[in-house]
Amino acid sequence: MKLLKKIGKILLLFVCLIIVASCFVIKKIDRTPYQQTKHYQDWKKEIAVLDFKDTNATEKAKIGWAKVNITPQKPGPMAGYGVRKGKAFTRVHDSLFVRVLAIKDSIKTVFLLSADLLIIPPNVTEILTKELKKNNIKIQDVHLSSTHSHNSIGGWGNSIAGRMFAGGYDPNVEIILAEKFKNAILEANKNCVSASVSYTEAIDNEDIKNRLPIKTTTSVDPEIRMIDVLRADGKKAKLVIYGAHSTVLNATTYEMSRDYSGVVVDSLEKSGIDFALFMAGAVGSMGPIEKGKDDFDEVKNQGLGVLKHIFENSKPQLETDIEILFSTQINLPMNDASPRISLNWGLRPWVFKALFGDYPNYIKITKINNILMIGLPCDFSGELMAELDIYAKQKGLNLIVTSFNGTYAGYVPHDKHFETEMYETISMSWFGYQNGAYFSEVIKDIIDKVK
Repeated sequence: MKLLKKIGKILLLFVCLIIVASCFVIKKIDRTPYQQTKHYQDWKKEIAVLDFKDTNATEKAKIGWAKVNITPQKPGPMAGYGVRKGKAFTRVHDSLFVRVLAIKDSIKTVFLLSADLLIIPPNVTEILTKELKKNNIKIQDVHLSSTHSHNSIGGWGNSIAGRMFAGGYDPNVEIILAEKFKNAILEANKNCVSASVSYTEAIDNEDIKNRLPIKTTTSVDPEIRMIDVLRADGKKAKLVIYGAHSTVLNATTYEMSRDYSGVVVDSLEKSGIDFALFMAGAVGSMGPIEKGKDDFDEVKNQGLGVLKHIFENSKPQLETDIEILFSTQINLPMNDASPRISLNWGLRPWVFKALFGDYPNYIKITKINNILMIGLPCDFSGELMAELDIYAKQKGLNLIVTSFNGTYAGYVPHDKHFETEMYETISMSWFGYQNGAYFSEVIKDIIDKVK
């Protein structure tokens, strides 16, 4: 009997320890309306002091470009799928690049940078910021984005979660990437020629789907958004932004590749465009439509499908001189991070920082005439884009939203899915209730400010 009592006390103590430990690690999901939160009030203060001024340049703007190969010289971990568990790539199917457009007038220079990476890693951004400062270039003037290839370079994630998605950490990867980003920026800045720009749209419903596992969810963001450049020397450039995830290649493919964005860029450059680059748009909840006999056949078909709509379905505007050129980086206040482990429970903020690291959140804003580019630190849901497009056009603006702006804050899905257990709403939705509505209002506030 004494032994049973002793065992009972030990079990009770063990249960109590588990309960205490659980309280220390998890918390109930807060469903306070976002308009009543501190981060919302802080945002209103941030946007109130945003100083938007066009450049009033006295000379015609010039545009240059450059690309630098970032393909690893030897096998290393791939970034994109956690199930790979950090295994190294076996071969290079197609080379990876960082591509930069430099746009400069007599007062300032803005850089549009896209890299064939899963995201722009925050640690790379930190190193790049310091390197550019040595060359009198501010990171706020560099609009960062990626193609979001899931078959690209790993080794850059210095956190538990980073190692899950990008393999074993190697600080040299960050240093090399930052150096190559800097070199591409400096080279683009050297070869600028007088140029005009235009905005172009095309609709492509045939190569994008809503990938959420909800039968009643069908909304997509089918727009291909483009910036076209025509220089005085006759050379042309094109920036393409599209929302379908670069996940045509699956987790069992261990070959370095740009995925379908590489087909789009290469095909444009073979068709008479001198320089092309691709940025991931509002990729949250958006997937590619895979058609073909194997992975790389599907990549080719996806890329050529997007290309067909670029050529056959485009609605271009007239090319104009650049009269307004503006760029900045604004702090984005966020709720305390609490990754969900169920619909009602999540990890405490300190656990999030231990797992994912602690990085600032901000927004990139670039305005070229009536083109407004907003770079977000997340996989922003394409389901939110239709309303924002209409809102921007009512203000006379062509809105381009890009993802992966140099830091990372997980997924921002549509709030209508918040009470549904899915990968995007549970595992990757880190900043809480009504985050979709909050981000949408942030974008509208920026539109109102710069219109």
